[in-house]
Amino acid sequence: MNAAPVLGRLGEAGAEAPGSAPSAAFCTLGCKVNQYETQRLVDTFERAGFRVVPPGARADVCVLNSCSVTATAEQKSRQALRRLLRRSEGAAVVLTGCWVEMARRTGAPLPESSVLVPNATKLEALDRLLEARPDLASRLARRPTGASLPASLVRTRAVLKVQDGCDQHCAFCSIPLTRGAPRSRPASDVLAEARAVATSGRREIVVTGVLLGSYGPDTGSGGPSLPDLLRALAAIEGIERVRLSSIEPNHATPELLDAIAETPTLCRHLHLPLQSGSSRVLAAMGRPYRREAFVATCRDAQRLVPGLAITTDIIVGFPGETRSDFAETLAVVRDVGFARSHVFRYSARPGTPAATTPDQVSDEEKEARARELSEACRAEQERWLRALVGTRQQVLAEGKEAGGGLLAGYTSSYVRVTFAGPRALVGSMVGVRILGAGVDQAWGQMEAEAQAARPNP
Repeated sequence: MNAAPVLGRLGEAGAEAPGSAPSAAFCTLGCKVNQYETQRLVDTFERAGFRVVPPGARADVCVLNSCSVTATAEQKSRQALRRLLRRSEGAAVVLTGCWVEMARRTGAPLPESSVLVPNATKLEALDRLLEARPDLASRLARRPTGASLPASLVRTRAVLKVQDGCDQHCAFCSIPLTRGAPRSRPASDVLAEARAVATSGRREIVVTGVLLGSYGPDTGSGGPSLPDLLRALAAIEGIERVRLSSIEPNHATPELLDAIAETPTLCRHLHLPLQSGSSRVLAAMGRPYRREAFVATCRDAQRLVPGLAITTDIIVGFPGETRSDFAETLAVVRDVGFARSHVFRYSARPGTPAATTPDQVSDEEKEARARELSEACRAEQERWLRALVGTRQQVLAEGKEAGGGLLAGYTSSYVRVTFAGPRALVGSMVGVRILGAGVDQAWGQMEAEAQAARPNP
């Protein structure tokens, strides 16, 4: 969970400041929902007349969109804020995100900040800043608004938030405390934003939310369910891929699986958080499924969608987890054959039931289990990647590999592929024959018909 700098159009191009326009640096930690919301803020600040600069540059305003999903995430939030302030001494500070929410609930101290913005009003951060610092407002020369596009203008893929909030109240998770109850964006707003993304030339949309499977009429969509919304997004001219960021296993319904199977534009990739392979531990976690149901969902998905990649999150060392419970998790990993897994050591979150549960697992045992599980997950990932060798994959070229002359991009199943080709192909779908695979990526050769591929305008 690394801090992600976000560059706007001026920061990306390296343009100089016009006159005395104030500058702003942004840094994001955590989930794709946070990344989306930061990009919305970047767009708002730019339209108001701010110059957006990289986090490493000196800035008049530093904006940190923080995370508190684990103790490590909070620590990284503190470190990111210190780095921003060290490089921009005397800057106005806007601090928002789940770290702010958690601190407000627990009474934990936060670093001194010009503006603290709760999650519920995050997108109003600029207004709160200018209220606190009217001197900055006097330096702004607003730019013409133009077409509204509050999604990423930096990458080939655009993140599109359609839902916020969660009511599952898992015993280990603080997100319901920091994000509130589930609520869906009206489908009309989502589709309008997606059409703007398509107009910008972006080829792939990543649909994200906190509890994505709760999207629907009961939480404010205006009618469509999640499968309905995905089909509508896939039908937008210019959008060649629609990807789900993460969905709870109990929300991977037959209707959703049918939508993926029947709609080629929907990516062959599902991220289904397992968390534990032990039904006993899942019950203690408050998860709304058990081991057998999780495996059955994966089997159904793999049967209906050939070539589907299933990725996951797993927690080790949950209070009361025994070696026998842990062995069951290892068995599920080998049974399902995940294309990629994220392994987390359990971290107590203030205000959650598990934080005060007896039978806490020692840090040493958590570390040992994390190493063992990571090795098993890596073996399954390598096996999955090796099965791609010799196949033809459509790769969305996203840019040159750092430090090399190769192009890099992702397949529909979210495999990173490198291959030789001209930079003009960035933003295009390229047919690539997979020649080999290693840790976390594959490599291949562009097929002859791809030589004539027209670059994205």
